Amino acid sequence: MAELELPPDLAVRLAPLVARHVERLAEEVAADARRRAPAAKTWHIEDGGARPSHREADGQTVPGPVPFRVGGALLSGPRDPDGPVEETAGCRCSVTVDPNAVGAAITVTKAAILGTRAQAEVICDFPHAAEAEFGQGEGSHFMSGAAAQVADRYR
Repeated sequence: MAELELPPDLAVRLAPLVARHVERLAEEVAADARRRAPAAKTWHIEDGGARPSHREADGQTVPGPVPFRVGGALLSGPRDPDGPVEETAGCRCSVTVDPNAVGAAITVTKAAILGTRAQAEVICDFPHAAEAEFGQGEGSHFMSGAAAQVADRYR
């Protein structure tokens, strides 16, 4: 019976090859996460007569499933029927939607070799992205869902 003796530094020597594969997988996760990412919505006041809390919310941008913080309330948008009357009655504000803003904030780091391991990160640098990721409804779990889908392809 023949014995195979592997060099003791084999894992270290293979790490750069694995790093390229890790980067490719991270790019696949990022591409899928961009497709799954929710739209972003931005609060706008219509005129100078808006109540102070709405003026403070002017320009606030959040992922679609995340509520706006207006005054002491969480509102899905202007005139939210579930919001308090002091924040919704007579509101003339509006919302614009950017379907690509959250996805555009998803990036991938270059793979780093850490001894015998290779690591790359997929990052979403958008305000309240974590709330959207762990929330409920459309657009939630866009990062973890992408990672799971890519992992399933290679099982």
